[in-house]
Amino acid sequence: MKTVLVAEDEAITLRLFQYQLTRAGFIPMMFRDGLEVVERARRTPPDLAILDYNLPGRNGLELIEGFKADEVLKWIPIIVVTGFRDPDLRRQFMEAGAADVICKPFSPAALNNRIRELIGVAA
Repeated sequence: MKTVLVAEDEAITLRLFQYQLTRAGFIPMMFRDGLEVVERARRTPPDLAILDYNLPGRNGLELIEGFKADEVLKWIPIIVVTGFRDPDLRRQFMEAGAADVICKPFSPAALNNRIRELIGVAA
């Protein structure tokens, strides 16, 4: 089974991610802030990371930079999930190394399909 790291500060949204990922056959690694994400990911590298932009401690952009600066983590695909629809912010995420940026609200089925595409898992 593939592991998906999720960093999301909203408790309800985090629980929805956990439910959705488990139901889709993934092992979720859940975080409510950005402080320990990179360090914990180094210890147990996930197959993919889903990062919210607005996180306490370190925001999604800082986390992408942390992943991409690390030899072990730089290959992990990252999806940023955000409520912001600013095209300049989207460009910053993509230039920093995000594989995709998905705006809230989003379709759980579409997110699962994108995860499967990025980590090469059949539906």
